[in-house]
Amino acid sequence: MTIRRFRAASHKDAMRKVRDALGEDAVIVSSRKTAQGAEVFAISEADLAQSQDADEVPSPASPDFSGIAQQLLSDMQDMRAMLHQQQGEKAPDDNRKRLYRQLRAGGYSDALSRQLVALLPSALNHSNKTYPEALKWLQQQIVARISHQSEMRVNDWELLQHQGVMAFVGPTGVGKTTTTAKLAANYVMQHGNDSLLLVTTDSYRIGAQQQLAIYAELLDVQMHALADGDTLDSLAEKMHGKRLVLVDTVGMSQRDQRLAQKIAALGSAEHRDSTRLVLLLNAAAQQETLDEVARIYQRIARESDLIIHDCILTKLDETARMGGVLDTVIRHKLTVQATASGQRVPEDIRVPDIEQLVADSLTAEVSSSQLAESEWEQASEKLEPSQVFAHGHLIQSNMQALRQQIPHFDELVQALKLKQLPDHWANTAFPDELNMIRWAAPQPLQGWSHLTPHLGLNKRGLPLLPPVLHSAENPVLVDMALAPVQLFDYLPQPELLDIFSQHQTGWLATLNLNHKVQFQGQPFTVNGLVKKHGIPLSKHTILYRGERRRLELTIAAAETEPSQQLVQVIYGELHGGPSKNPVQRRYWLADGNCTAEQVVERTRAMLQLEEFARLTRLAWRSLGKYELDSRTQLGLAGALAAVALHVEYHAAAQFAGLRGELLSISGKRGRVQGDKLLPAILHVIHAYDSLVVAGREVEAQG
Repeated sequence: MTIRRFRAASHKDAMRKVRDALGEDAVIVSSRKTAQGAEVFAISEADLAQSQDADEVPSPASPDFSGIAQQLLSDMQDMRAMLHQQQGEKAPDDNRKRLYRQLRAGGYSDALSRQLVALLPSALNHSNKTYPEALKWLQQQIVARISHQSEMRVNDWELLQHQGVMAFVGPTGVGKTTTTAKLAANYVMQHGNDSLLLVTTDSYRIGAQQQLAIYAELLDVQMHALADGDTLDSLAEKMHGKRLVLVDTVGMSQRDQRLAQKIAALGSAEHRDSTRLVLLLNAAAQQETLDEVARIYQRIARESDLIIHDCILTKLDETARMGGVLDTVIRHKLTVQATASGQRVPEDIRVPDIEQLVADSLTAEVSSSQLAESEWEQASEKLEPSQVFAHGHLIQSNMQALRQQIPHFDELVQALKLKQLPDHWANTAFPDELNMIRWAAPQPLQGWSHLTPHLGLNKRGLPLLPPVLHSAENPVLVDMALAPVQLFDYLPQPELLDIFSQHQTGWLATLNLNHKVQFQGQPFTVNGLVKKHGIPLSKHTILYRGERRRLELTIAAAETEPSQQLVQVIYGELHGGPSKNPVQRRYWLADGNCTAEQVVERTRAMLQLEEFARLTRLAWRSLGKYELDSRTQLGLAGALAAVALHVEYHAAAQFAGLRGELLSISGKRGRVQGDKLLPAILHVIHAYDSLVVAGREVEAQG
């Protein structure tokens, strides 16, 4: 496979050289401006087709180009359209151009607009008939890149469940005081007023403290003013016993030299770990201004050993173009916790409906005055065809993110190259970050002959590497010292549960609805026990298979046989679909000491890990061409499935961007689920290695 380089004084002349040397069926690998003019890398269609027919298994010395070739061939229409344009012929319809103009009209930056439209699949590009579908694809891409709170109901707000200090920061006039009052009112309605404290640091604006004091009086909540130069430590006595402390900070321009001092004052030695900064962004501001605000506030927070991950979008009722603020959220990896519009307290603050916000941002009227044709033509030289070579930066950034965010990911990459599991994967049962162990069922999935590996979970309930394989010769023993909590896909033997009780080890096991337990000496099925004696717990929103669902739990006390050990039967329903009926129902058994918070933590982990067995089987099939021994293939398949679930369910904002980009690479649409992320992750690993080798070949051609 030969990639050739063509240089000329202009892009047009370089394309002419490509056409003369390789013909009109040439495939453009990449193009860029240089100090001397333009540079284009291209390959003939014959070479590409020849590489596509190769069936060799990839290796570090001989990368697998067949998958890449297939993607390149799918973009032939793009290259031919460019050649038609150079020849003065009428080019086919270009939906990338239309989407780019729509994004720019909606307030999105040039950089993000170019990145998004470059990913549009070729099948959606060259026909007016496919534009509605292309627009829907674009909406899904943007939504997938935005980390956000639930769109369900106010009672599900994670903000209102926070325990510690929450400080609202942002420029003057962005709505911090009103937002503080709105959230305080919602908090009081849920948790009462005794556990809430309001604090203001605004000693500059006339009447600012009086405004918050009026709200505090109406809510019957304590309020204190932080003197200029003091830190939150000076209010330690007043903060004692308070579940939540809401801090209304002084509004300052991002360019104000005093901003660093004001942010630093929010750092409390006693409450540092529970202090949360929430950045308020004015949706009506220009995108460039919002970008500067987010960048400077995040930098100054880091300098004070604080972090800004959360944001609230304000003044939605005043903005004509929503794209600017959404662009900033994506660029700076912020989680949208709420949206506010209007002055009413507490009504005018809502859990964000990101899908609706994105849809609204793409309805702006596109006119020639908003985006001149020359701007598109200038930008189009930077727009690269949606193929692996042209998106080397995307592959590289995804690979870097996976390495940085997934512990032991590099070991998985190396194992794929060497086609063998690392020796220490067998010797080290679980990594140091372990908090829970999820033991897989002792029988395989129906229609499959392999046992699903066991998994270790961190404190977030996310899978860790490496997975642990079943072994008939050396079965994995349940060591209570490994982790404080044991999760089971099945109900263990009563003897093992007695051992857990003796060692005060927490556990949770999956049941069927007809499993029998005892209550006050009477036998009950778990289904009947929950119906007669169940006590509802609070409702929580969780992410489940690409959608946010409301988890409703009911708990009932019981005893096991024959030891009469005190246990808890847990019934869970997932709601949120179009029907009023639950989308899922589950039963579990837990130890008698399990608290309500622990019940939520464990059941959420179990629900989110339900995909693991199926994803392991999917990964197994994807690795079939590698000619691996059965044990290695299963270990790598389990590791890939664990990585996919880790990416799918990690709540940090940087994972939202990673999920969106992996969705683009997979070519899939709709909800972001593990079965779409897994092939994309595997593709990133191989494409990165292939691009490194191909890059060396390209340089050698020069």
